[in-house]
Amino acid sequence: MTTRPDTPPPAQAPPAWKAFARRRGVWVAGGGVAVVLALVLISEAAGWPFLRQPLERSLARSAAAQVQLQGDVKLHLIWRPRLLVESLHVASDPRFEVPHLLKAGRVALAWRWSDIWRWQRGGPLRLRALGAEVLDAHLVRDADGNANWQLGATEPDPENPAFAGLPRLGSLTVGQGDITWVDALQDVDLAVRLRGSEGETTAAEPRPGYEATLTGRYRALPLDLQVLAGSTLPLLHDADASANAPWVPVRVKGTVASTRVLFDGDAAALLGTPRLQGKVEVAGPSLANVGEPLGLTLPQTPPFDMRGELQQDGGVWHLQTTRAHVGSSQLKGDLRFEQLTQPPRLTGKLTGPKLALADLGPAIGTRGGGATDKGDDKAQAGRVLPQRRFDLPSLKAMDADVQVAIDTLDFGTTAMAPLRNLQTRLKLDAGTLRLEDLSAAVSGGQVKGMTTLDSKADPAKWEARLEFTGIDLAGWLRGLRAGSAEGTAPAATQTAALKRERDQARQGGDQAVQSYLTGALSGSLHLQGQGYSTAEILSTAYGPVRLNLRDGSMSYLTTELMGLDVAQALGALITGDRPLPLRCARFDLFARDGVVKPTLAVVDNEDSTIWITGQVSFVDESLDLHLITRPKDFSLLSLRTPITVTGTLAKPAVGIEPQRLIARALGALALGAVAGPVAAILPLIEQGSEKGADPCNPNLASASPGAQPSPPAPAPPSTPPPAAPVQQGQPAQPDSRN
Repeated sequence: MTTRPDTPPPAQAPPAWKAFARRRGVWVAGGGVAVVLALVLISEAAGWPFLRQPLERSLARSAAAQVQLQGDVKLHLIWRPRLLVESLHVASDPRFEVPHLLKAGRVALAWRWSDIWRWQRGGPLRLRALGAEVLDAHLVRDADGNANWQLGATEPDPENPAFAGLPRLGSLTVGQGDITWVDALQDVDLAVRLRGSEGETTAAEPRPGYEATLTGRYRALPLDLQVLAGSTLPLLHDADASANAPWVPVRVKGTVASTRVLFDGDAAALLGTPRLQGKVEVAGPSLANVGEPLGLTLPQTPPFDMRGELQQDGGVWHLQTTRAHVGSSQLKGDLRFEQLTQPPRLTGKLTGPKLALADLGPAIGTRGGGATDKGDDKAQAGRVLPQRRFDLPSLKAMDADVQVAIDTLDFGTTAMAPLRNLQTRLKLDAGTLRLEDLSAAVSGGQVKGMTTLDSKADPAKWEARLEFTGIDLAGWLRGLRAGSAEGTAPAATQTAALKRERDQARQGGDQAVQSYLTGALSGSLHLQGQGYSTAEILSTAYGPVRLNLRDGSMSYLTTELMGLDVAQALGALITGDRPLPLRCARFDLFARDGVVKPTLAVVDNEDSTIWITGQVSFVDESLDLHLITRPKDFSLLSLRTPITVTGTLAKPAVGIEPQRLIARALGALALGAVAGPVAAILPLIEQGSEKGADPCNPNLASASPGAQPSPPAPAPPSTPPPAAPVQQGQPAQPDSRN
């Protein structure tokens, strides 16, 4: 008999009621979830009407201001959260004395939950969109920076300080409304009125849609603008939240202060950080008025008229001008202005066929270009150098890097030929203005150099370095052209013709004088100064100025008149003037404390040597110059008395030294009385001097009347000009070009 191994008893099935209970729990849970989900969907579709009161309290608590939702209210919390309200009322802090902050009808407000989460933790409030068919808002900020729009979080917005604390909006569209903005910090008192327009398109008004008027004061400037839009007015867009906001046809016309403005194009935002693209026309009394509301440093200028294409996006303005007339200047530009960088920055190119020097006058303190400034008339009376102070704080308001290429720099007179192909790089960095790589061509020669104005120093420091070579003097200074010259003078650009005329004059002989003085001019200057105006800077000028004239000629009549040689001057008048070849002409000048004195100033030709001594003072604009002529030939009747140039820069006076003239006249009278009339002319006879060594050689400067030793070179710009006098006997440095 065999036995089976033990086997476990068969498992018993659970009672039926337990299985039923388990299945019922699953169904109940699923049903509960379905009910909740259905309730959420129903509530979402219905707009969560039971959350109206809690929502009001929550908004009022978060905004720290009373908030009322009136009329039909629909709230959507899923997918695209938004709030639709028949009427929205947000109260203002009573201390600002306005009826409310915001009152709007038929409002649509959209947001992102992530932005609300950041706002609850102290960040700026960002809303995806705000739209209202009717809006009435009162925005007020006091001088302490407290604003009634600072809802909840008060952390300033570094990207948009003008609206610090105001909710940042992806888009703001308004049908009709009124907005008042009073801001003591920005000096703003602005009223914005929005109105929808209806009707069909007409020739007079091709764009039915919305109209806005902006009147009042913006950054201390009177403002009166009219805005026409082809659809809902795009007032404000947050570039981060709505980079793809739609463009709307917009036309803006009106005045800002005394500047006329016209913009015709498209816009995605007009306030805050504008987004614009289109054609622009701006005209007014000065470019400085245009830059002021934008925080852009532009110079004082005569009246201007500018047209071009304007774009603004992300705080960057881009202007391409098709026409820019400033006074009589004709310019073009391709400029970018980064308004949101710190500091703002201007870059680009400035070109054009003509820049008139007179149109730069207001920028350096004069009234040039037809501008008037009665306030400066009293200080300017009797003065030539501009007295008006520079606007130095504006140089610290922004940085700039602009390439300049101008075809012609016009001096505003037919007596001087214009500079050609003017090029430089204008840099403004931390309050220091530089003109780097400055170059220009004129009358066959070149001008190169740089200049700097450092507004950070107190007083401001100025430095200039210039070198010029090969400039045909008669071709540049057209006023040297003789009235009896034959034919038409060669143009300043006709280098070969100018040289032929200059070489012909050096041949001497009985030929007509074409120009009283000719030659190829070269030289350099290195000046420094300090002050708050052009006059103050020049009154402290320090440094050398050197000029050389070679391969030239000088009028014979001019030479004799400068020597007061009556006999030979009369002969030249009778027989006709003729050119005398120049042996040399050299002017070594030095400025110290605004007083310019020659260390060597001489003009030498085959007939005479002319020495110049004295000084020119930029401190009081006085002149005290003496021209001493030493003839090299015999003359029967010569007064040989120094000519003086005195007075001021505004009223120079040319005369003669009376002591020497009286002495010669008395000598002639005495001899005439003692020895007879023929003897009276003996004191007036000039025997002439021997033709010695080159008087333009600086090593022979001590032989000149009133010669002075050459001062040292200027100190570096970082150190003030030395005040110690130059030691006598210090040798002058020879010029390698002689």
